[in-house]
Amino acid sequence: MTPICDLLKNCRKYGDRPALTIGDRHLSYADLGDAIAEQARQLASRMQPGDRLALLCSNSLEFVTLSLAAESIGVIRVPLNIKSTAAEIAMLLEDCDPALVVFEEETRALLSESPSAKAMPAVELCRSSLSAPPPAPPAAMERCSITYTSGSTGRPKGVVLTHSNWHYVFVNMLIDREIGSTDTIAFIGPLTHAGWSYLYAGLLRGAQAVVFAAGDVESMLAHAMKQEIHIVTCVPTTLSRIVAQTEPGHPLRRSLKWIGVGGAPTSPALLERAMEAFGRRIVLNFGQTEAMMTCAFYDFAREPDRRDAAGFIGRPYVFSDIAIAGTDGQPLPLGEVGEICVRGAHTMLEYWGQPQLTATTYRDGYILTGDLGVEEEPGLFRIVGRAKEVIISGGFNIYPQEVESAVAALESVEEVAVLGMPCEEWGEKVVCFFSTTHGRPISAEVLKSAVKPRLGIKTPKVFHHMPVLPKAGTGKIDKKALKLWAEEKR
Repeated sequence: MTPICDLLKNCRKYGDRPALTIGDRHLSYADLGDAIAEQARQLASRMQPGDRLALLCSNSLEFVTLSLAAESIGVIRVPLNIKSTAAEIAMLLEDCDPALVVFEEETRALLSESPSAKAMPAVELCRSSLSAPPPAPPAAMERCSITYTSGSTGRPKGVVLTHSNWHYVFVNMLIDREIGSTDTIAFIGPLTHAGWSYLYAGLLRGAQAVVFAAGDVESMLAHAMKQEIHIVTCVPTTLSRIVAQTEPGHPLRRSLKWIGVGGAPTSPALLERAMEAFGRRIVLNFGQTEAMMTCAFYDFAREPDRRDAAGFIGRPYVFSDIAIAGTDGQPLPLGEVGEICVRGAHTMLEYWGQPQLTATTYRDGYILTGDLGVEEEPGLFRIVGRAKEVIISGGFNIYPQEVESAVAALESVEEVAVLGMPCEEWGEKVVCFFSTTHGRPISAEVLKSAVKPRLGIKTPKVFHHMPVLPKAGTGKIDKKALKLWAEEKR
């Protein structure tokens, strides 16, 4: 069995129950099943199993139904980030060589540097009709998707997951996360990323998904005034906006079961504000594209009160195994910092067309995440940063996340990012970029004196106050852009 087979059974099982709401368009489970079947026939008339379907779409109904239709006939879906440039899209299309690209009017311009790509509007494909018999479903071990990494640490890589890999992503979520058949789940992040995992898991449970344009907090909160929302998923920058716009008495504060946060570290200050609004109904999630979504989670409702909770990635999902390894690949004891390694049936099959890179990313069955962490107590893990981001200053290893947490804990600080920049005296110096609540001015000297008692020699040498920190397409702070900006300022 595959997730898409289970989902199609749900479409028959739940019939008139609401499945999807996107804007003013509403689909019951029966409607969703019909749309998948019709679009599967359309795709099958143009493509073969194993072909790639690239989706250059927003959080639209067409994106959802075409993605599911592709899965149902063994076509490999390739969701593309519409925040990319035309040049980046051209590079990805050259890499995955899709048989078809579907786009929307707002994304048409992103194909300007891909003149040879066979492309058609998504809405046109979805309006067509055929009476051919439904194609055969795929096998569990066949390739299901190619998801490109965000490129925050290098050239994007196409991560291949099989239908079986996705099965275990959803099994992990449905066992360890509280998703019920009567829940309404709101989506305000791009479905090309982590949101897809939550949406699919919810549909497998029989829940209702309400999808908004990426980042549209205002529409989500307006919807919550009319219909109860039980689950929300977002990145920390979006959580900050939700908290700021959710006044006491807002219906979301009453109806929310939990809000899932991931994709980047969440500062202690933001967590404190979030808990003032929602109590302990907050779940931090840790995953990677290569180990999709379900590596570890920290559910505040199930954990004791800890002052340093913001740094934890939590406990492994039921079918996920985490180890901390040293540079020699050997497991490290409790309390020692090493690389976070993840093993499980949800981890990727391969990087598309890059067997050597695939081989170096696995060791003894574990994915080498490139993240540094520590096992604080048996089965409970904390992250300290990316291995490639460690700053070596004056011979000392400095982990950016530790510095970021200290600065973010200060009053009025909204967002923080820390980088290492070349320095003749120290080798590298710690540089801090920050924004403040409502743009309130804070001098570098005030910040430095506030964090030095906690950080000592790790205290940033330079502070840059910015109106807002740049974001990548996934909503994470774009450290590449910050580094370029700092280099230009030198």
